[in-house]
Amino acid sequence: MIRSEYVIVGANVAAVGAIDGIRRHDKKSSILTISYESLGSYSKAMLAEYIEGANAQWLEYRGKDYFKKMGVDCLFGRKVTGIDIEKSMLATDNGDEVSYKKLLLGVGGVPFKPVIKGAEGKELVFTFTDFLDAEKIREALKKFNSAVVIGAGFTGTEIAYTLNKLNKKVTVVELGDRALVKALDPKSSEIAEKLMKDEGIEFYLNDTVEEIAGNKEITGVSLKSGKFISCEAVITAIGVVPNGELMKNTPLKFDRGLDVDDYMCTNVPDVYGAGDVVKALDISDGQKRSLPLWPLAFQQGLVAGINMAGVRYPYAGGLPVNSLKFLKVPILSAGITTPPDASYETISVSDPKGTFYRSLVLKDGRLKGFVTIGEIDGAGVLTGLIRSRIDISGIKTRLLGKKRIGLMQMPREWRNRIFTRRDETDYND
Repeated sequence: MIRSEYVIVGANVAAVGAIDGIRRHDKKSSILTISYESLGSYSKAMLAEYIEGANAQWLEYRGKDYFKKMGVDCLFGRKVTGIDIEKSMLATDNGDEVSYKKLLLGVGGVPFKPVIKGAEGKELVFTFTDFLDAEKIREALKKFNSAVVIGAGFTGTEIAYTLNKLNKKVTVVELGDRALVKALDPKSSEIAEKLMKDEGIEFYLNDTVEEIAGNKEITGVSLKSGKFISCEAVITAIGVVPNGELMKNTPLKFDRGLDVDDYMCTNVPDVYGAGDVVKALDISDGQKRSLPLWPLAFQQGLVAGINMAGVRYPYAGGLPVNSLKFLKVPILSAGITTPPDASYETISVSDPKGTFYRSLVLKDGRLKGFVTIGEIDGAGVLTGLIRSRIDISGIKTRLLGKKRIGLMQMPREWRNRIFTRRDETDYND
């Protein structure tokens, strides 16, 4: 029997946030983290660089020395297989039983894998979600020269761009009518697609893969439209969904994400959640949903850890911010980029070359989201305006200009409000 005051399932960024939060208020109690992965905490945003050849240590956000320094015991390479809520007990895949007083579930998301005829039993069918996926793709690079990527979201476009850089012929198949539909508006999607097409990446939109052809080796994929694409590898990158496996047969409320309150506590006392697995507040529209973004996972973990240590501290919500760092022209978006109804106002500007574009989405004069391409240095001010909920009606057209948006260009009475409103980015003991 293993006993610990605090037990954290998962060792990635939400876990690091929780450890930091706990140790700010409880320096001595035992903490145990359990992870199915062999690494410590690493940056998933760097997985593409690992596939390109970067050393695995370069991915580390907090290495194993961090856990030792923080007085945290670790069970790496161990999978939690069950939770007994009544006994405050966990079971692991090697038969260990772990007793906890406070539990954090930071189990993240799992790749959404569509059922595709012919996928089973083929070596070169991959997902692209974690280090193990990246390791499999990297080890297989010499075995294929062409690949079909299923999904044109951030994950799909990133792995497509990476494989293209490695001189693979890449085709992206997307069910929707454009790429990056969740993060960009139609015009910016068009620009991003063109940038990738200019690099030699092909797109098939409004289509889907119905069958993977070949016996043991892949020869191509058949699309719903009837088209056939020759390829030697297939990568499913449709996105992740909250991992609800551990919540089955427990009292924990889980519906497209683990339900947590403002203090990151579940409906079961002393059981908390953070990261991709939970539904958390999106401040751009006031809705609770899964927000699978690295910085938000850390902040949720931090708030959870503070509360686990006995200090009441609410999570103020997070703002989804996405950056396409891999394209030749930088693209950044935040909040609502495609208005859901006519109550929103959209204003935009672009240049004919497609090297600059900016779109602002407003409601009742307040900024709710934006997309900026080419000039992204002022993104911090724009996100600050979303968080502060300042009425920007009087300066909205100025914010569309090519010139860098600086804090000093804002009215004096706004400057403190833009960066001092308490939100997910700050915490003071």
